[in-house]
Order: sequence, then structure tokens, then C-alpha cells
Amino acid sequence: MDQTFPFQSHPLPYSYAALMPQCGANTLYFHHDKYYTDAVYELNQLVVRHRLTALDLRQLLTADLHQLSAHQLEHLRDVAGLVFNHQFYFDCVCSASGAPPVNALTQAITTTYGSPAALEKLMVQAAESTCGSSWLWLVSEGVHGLHLVITPNNFTVALDAVSPILGIDLWEHAFYADNHFDKAAYLHHWFSHINWTAANRRYAESMRSPSASEQNPRI
Repeated sequence: MDQTFPFQSHPLPYSYAALMPQCGANTLYFHHDKYYTDAVYELNQLVVRHRLTALDLRQLLTADLHQLSAHQLEHLRDVAGLVFNHQFYFDCVCSASGAPPVNALTQAITTTYGSPAALEKLMVQAAESTCGSSWLWLVSEGVHGLHLVITPNNFTVALDAVSPILGIDLWEHAFYADNHFDKAAYLHHWFSHINWTAANRRYAESMRSPSASEQNPRI
């Protein structure tokens, strides 16, 4: 995810029809090829305008950009967050569906939440509690465990403090055309298509990151 300028849209790792019938080809096409891809184009324009082409995508979201006005910073972070979040979202799922495998991540989920099914239930409850556009994340804080986080609009999680493991788009453009207001159906379908191999790799990386070290215990 540490892309550098010029930023480019990532191709979908599956076909537009791969998630049908619960997610239609038109929904996925609009979501990826229009909404997300247009944001990548806008982000490139913004970083040129503000002379930030030396920064990668993660730095655009975490660096102290004091040279920008509050309005400019809010706009930049909104567009950069949209790009980061959507790339992460599209990479979180795959065309295959099925039960979660047994690996380090699902074992950590079981330790924390009781089972992957219990996590899915909590994620549905969290999604249904939101009002307006938002994102729902499963994040790793290294040795401090897994947590569910909701961020409004296009905000990302605190990337300098936690590692995102799973992320789901709760904006209506992601699910309304196929599921209307049924977030539970949307979450269930998304959960059944999670790319657990990629998620487990992100979890393993989070346990090796500096934030996972016991040298910096929580106070």
C-alpha cells in the first residue's frame, strides 16, 4: 500500500461478475472503475498542486503537513483515504467463498471473539449501528490484540498505531443497489468471500512490526 507518485489504480484481482449475485457486475464496475479510479486521478492532481509528490500514500495520510491550510489538508486526507481504503477493500475479498480456514489470524479471532462467526455477528451489529457513510475495520495492535474500529467518511484507521487486517466499505454505493438497506446481508456475503490468505499475511506482518514490541507497553 506504500505507493508513490504517480499513483495508479490497482486492477481488480477478480472479474466484475465474480461476486454475483449478491454483488452485481454493474455495482463492482462503478465502484472500482469510476468511483475509486476517479479518486486516484484526483489524488495525483492534488499532490502536484501542493508539491507533495515525494510522499507515498501512507505518508500523505500520516505526515505532519503543516504547510497546508485546514481545508486543504482535510480535502487531501479525504481523497487519499478514499484511495487507500478502496484499494484495501477490494484486496480483502476474493472470488472463492467458503468457511474461514484455521490459521494464525482465525486462531487470534477465536481467542478474542470466540469464533470467526462471532466476529461476523459483531461486525454486523457494528455496521448496523452506523449512521451515514463510514468504514468498518478489524485492526491489529500487535501484542495488544485485535479490535473493531469504525471510521467516518473516508477516514482511515491510525496507520502509525495499528495495522488494518480487514476493511469493509459502509457507504451506500457499495451495497445499496444489490442489498438496499440490508447491511446484514451485505456483511454476510462479504465475510464469505474474505481473502483469508492475504488477511493472515497482514496479521503476521503486524506481529512483526515495531508497534507489536513489548518495549512500548500500553500505559
